[in-house]
Amino acid sequence: MNTKYFRYVEGVAILDSRLKVGKRQHTEFYFYIGQDDAALLSGTREGQKGAPLVRNVRVGSRFGRIRCIDATKIDDVRGDNQRAWVTANQVWPEYVTVIFNNKHLDVRKKIHYGKDLPIDVTAAIQFGNNQFSVSIIAPQTEDPTEYAVGLETIQLIDAAGAKGLTKVLPYEEARQRILRRLQNDDPDIEVVNSCVVINMSDPYTSRIWNIPMRGRSCRHDQCFDLDTFLETRTSKRPGQPCDPDEFKCPICGGDARPQSLVKDEFFEVLRAELAQRDRLDANAIVMQPDGTWEVQDEEKTGETGDGSGKRPGGPRAESAAGATTREGNSTGGPIEVIEID
Repeated sequence: MNTKYFRYVEGVAILDSRLKVGKRQHTEFYFYIGQDDAALLSGTREGQKGAPLVRNVRVGSRFGRIRCIDATKIDDVRGDNQRAWVTANQVWPEYVTVIFNNKHLDVRKKIHYGKDLPIDVTAAIQFGNNQFSVSIIAPQTEDPTEYAVGLETIQLIDAAGAKGLTKVLPYEEARQRILRRLQNDDPDIEVVNSCVVINMSDPYTSRIWNIPMRGRSCRHDQCFDLDTFLETRTSKRPGQPCDPDEFKCPICGGDARPQSLVKDEFFEVLRAELAQRDRLDANAIVMQPDGTWEVQDEEKTGETGDGSGKRPGGPRAESAAGATTREGNSTGGPIEVIEID
């Protein structure tokens, strides 16, 4: 079986100044690349007659990419809030120019490509000092849109490397994460159903997962299977590494890059106990405020199975989000060739 490879956003350096469509604006960004880091950048070579450039890469290769997002409603996209950056859609202002190391770059927009696309600048990055600038060249308008521009570092890894970046949510911490939702100290809220129904199905297979994972910032309790998640990351061409933007939670759309994934030890123990009871066919469990739980058969829950807790034709049932309430008042490895668009 062929080894599967993945590209993921390792980090991003975001320009301090936001671009505002309503006025002409020019912002610059400078950065330095050391010799060791420059050696990790994937190289390019000419393809066969009439073919596009090809890129020789290996596990650990790095790529550079400039991306722009609509940040009007986002307070900050740096530091711990980079998850807002990586899950936002790529979008360019209508009138914009990008120059990287004195070379004008092609800004690929929806009108020609079906959607706005980021700019790969791997081949333009050089050892030593680098500089790129972004300019808004439109006449002044009252458009309040603000854009954030950043330079992403993307790394190529294999499945073992992806799994090695994941973290673990310890058993008791994961258990208390659920139980806290069943505790209510607000006198204005009356709890009418003190148990919580937890969906135990992987959203891809509709069966219980083998390795329960979710994003660190996900608010839901439902997990997805790690191996299935990695296997379903797709690429533009068969046999090529997956696109960096594929790492989004299949349940909520949140940040699910390898370094943002956590394995839930509480759910891992639940699965082992269900296996002992010969109940790996269970779709959901019901958990009480004291931490005890029992299998909730599918015909009793009547849930849609999508993790939302919705019941067909009925009101929303509280699932992983909490109780129902009523308001009162590696390096090395094989060589991979990627065609460059």
